[in-house]
Amino acid sequence: MPSNLEQAAAAPVALSAFLRGVERRGALFAELQCGDRDAGDTALAAAMRAFRNHAAALPMSEWPRRFWALLVATPQLRQASAVAAWPPSLLAVAALNPSARQALLLRLAASLSEEEAAAVLDTPVAAYQQALTAACPRDPAGQPDAGAWRALAEAMQQQLRDLPADRLVRLAGLREAALDGRRLSPAANRPASLPTVARQAAPSSRRWLWITLVVLACAVALAATWWWPHWQADQPQDVGGLEPGVRPLADEVVVVREELAGQPPAETFDRVFALLSEPDFELLMQPEEEAIARDADFLAWYASGANALPGVVAEEAVPVDEAAAGDRETSDAQL
Repeated sequence: MPSNLEQAAAAPVALSAFLRGVERRGALFAELQCGDRDAGDTALAAAMRAFRNHAAALPMSEWPRRFWALLVATPQLRQASAVAAWPPSLLAVAALNPSARQALLLRLAASLSEEEAAAVLDTPVAAYQQALTAACPRDPAGQPDAGAWRALAEAMQQQLRDLPADRLVRLAGLREAALDGRRLSPAANRPASLPTVARQAAPSSRRWLWITLVVLACAVALAATWWWPHWQADQPQDVGGLEPGVRPLADEVVVVREELAGQPPAETFDRVFALLSEPDFELLMQPEEEAIARDADFLAWYASGANALPGVVAEEAVPVDEAAAGDRETSDAQL
């Protein structure tokens, strides 16, 4: 019992996620199948509402096949719309008959495999492959053109990537309306549809607008070449020494130069402070020691024996005989 309740509670969330995942491709498939966005949106909304009624009774693995089968079966997609138009890059789709176009779009727009597309159409895979081959672009020799096929697939993917914001809002509204079981009125205007042959007139109008603006600009430039010399002739003649087109000042400009009054240079401190901050302040306060200090080099030189004359060698000291010296002193005393 709890398992059934959990499945019942999770079903709306899963259904919303599934529809959100297929709504873009479903919208592109429906629009390209009938050539009309409004008719395609009507078919997509009907398929979503019908799928909501069937989803609860189906396993989730069957959801993709049932959704696409319901979309393919909508009356709006059985034939092209009376106002059908396709983008220039997808004109090859317009040339196909509805059955071949359906087979091609299930493969490229819906991105289903051949087996899945055959199951959607309730036809054998071989029959679907034959219809897909008939829808494949041909080269001039009548053979399948692989390059044109890739270009067609890329053009459809580009259409999916380039969906505008208002288009996404519109699809979200269709999804929410389908989940609520109510109908959403189709879009009242068509200008927001995919680029069609009818809408190609807008670029043409813009091109003519640019051509008109260019012609007007050329006319203004031509008129200026005639008017400018006449305007120059009416202006006062240029003064010698001035560049062409430069006019002198109306009044002579007088430049006045005023000498500034002299003043002694600024001092950062007075003389007393300069004396007190002198590194040799103690020496300056003792003049006698200052004199000695100033002659310190000379005094040191003198003390080192500099008084001896250059070139004079001092006599060597002669050893004195103490006994002889004593006798000499005695004899001197006797005398």
